[in-house]
Amino acid sequence: MARTRAQGRKETEGETITQAKSSKPTAKKRSRSEIESDSKEAKGQEAKSSASKKQKSEIPDSVEDSIKTKADALISKYGSLTLSELNLSEPSASSPENVLALVYNAMLTSARISHELAYKSVKCLVEAGYQDIGTLSKSTWEERTEILTKGGYTRYREKTATALGELAELIQEKYDGDLNNLLKKGNSRPDKVRKLLKEIKGIGNVGVDIFCDTAQEIWTSLAPFVDPRSMKTAEQCGLGGNMDKIWEAVGKDPGQMCRLASALTTVRLEKKEHEFSG
Repeated sequence: MARTRAQGRKETEGETITQAKSSKPTAKKRSRSEIESDSKEAKGQEAKSSASKKQKSEIPDSVEDSIKTKADALISKYGSLTLSELNLSEPSASSPENVLALVYNAMLTSARISHELAYKSVKCLVEAGYQDIGTLSKSTWEERTEILTKGGYTRYREKTATALGELAELIQEKYDGDLNNLLKKGNSRPDKVRKLLKEIKGIGNVGVDIFCDTAQEIWTSLAPFVDPRSMKTAEQCGLGGNMDKIWEAVGKDPGQMCRLASALTTVRLEKKEHEFSG
C-alpha cells in the first residue's frame, strides 16, 4: 500500500523527537560517598546556624547571670543589715523601735563625721534604750549629750541632742508615738515618704537616702533602692547601672535588696571596689 504524505511526516517527526531525547545529556550517577559528604556538610551548616541563633538568644541571659553572680558575692561578703548589728530583738520587723533606730542611723551617719564614730553613737543610743519613744521623750538634753559623747559624736553632740528632743516631740504629736504612721501618712509612696522624712530636723537628702537604703526591708514599698552615691560603686563592681536588672538579680526581694545596698555602702566607704571589678 502506498504511504501517504501525512504518514511520512509523522514518521519523520517521530524520528526527530527520538533523536532529541537520545541527544539529551544524562545525569551523572553520584557515588554514595559524595551523597554522604553533602549530607554532612548540610548538617554542619544547620548546626552552625542553630548555634549562632542560640548564642544570640543567650547573650541577655549571660549578662543577667553575671549581675546575679556579682550581687550574690557582694551580699555574701558584705551584706549585713544595720538593724542586725544593733542587737535588736526582731531586726526584720517593722516595729516602732526598729524604725526609730534607723532614723537615728540616718541622722547621725549623714553628718560630716567618721562613719565609724557615727555608727558607734547609734549603738550607744540603742544600748541606752532610746529606740523606745517613751525613753527618748523622758530623756534630758544633758543625758542625750552624754550618750553622744560616749559614742565619740563630740563635734555635733549639742546640736544633735537638741534634734533628738525635737524628734521625740514630732513623733508623739504627729505620728502618735509610732513612725510607722509616717509610712501610712505618705500612702507608702516613696516620694511622699521622703518628703515627710525631711521634716525631721537633722535629716536632709543624704539622710533620706541612707534611711531608704536601710529601711527597705521593713518598709518594702521603698524597694528597690540604692543610695545614688553607691550606684557608681555598683557599676564598678559589675552590676551595671540599670536598677531593673539589679532588682531582678536579687529576685525582687526587699530583704536581699537591702543587703545588697548595705554591701555597696560598705564597699564604697572602705574602697573595696577592686574585689569585685574583675
